[in-house]
Amino acid sequence: MSQAKRRQRVLQLHNQMFMSPQDFSFRWNVGYEELAEICGISKSTTYHWLGGQASRREAGLPYQRIMAMADFLLTNAERVQPLLERWHMRQ
Repeated sequence: MSQAKRRQRVLQLHNQMFMSPQDFSFRWNVGYEELAEICGISKSTTYHWLGGQASRREAGLPYQRIMAMADFLLTNAERVQPLLERWHMRQ
């Protein structure tokens, strides 16, 4: 498979990655404050994502994708951390 096709496939897979706030919160034992930091949004919004039935809101697909990517990074932290550090040094 060519490099261009491999990149295209990675992007296609990325566009299919979603994770709910409830699943992410449960899996990584994070509350609404940490979730807000990960997603770059207000604590109020994540509180409503994780709140009770009366105040519950759905997380938009872009935020579900952020949580899926964060899950991927955390799951593969040992392999990803050196790559992220090298990428950060180039910035």
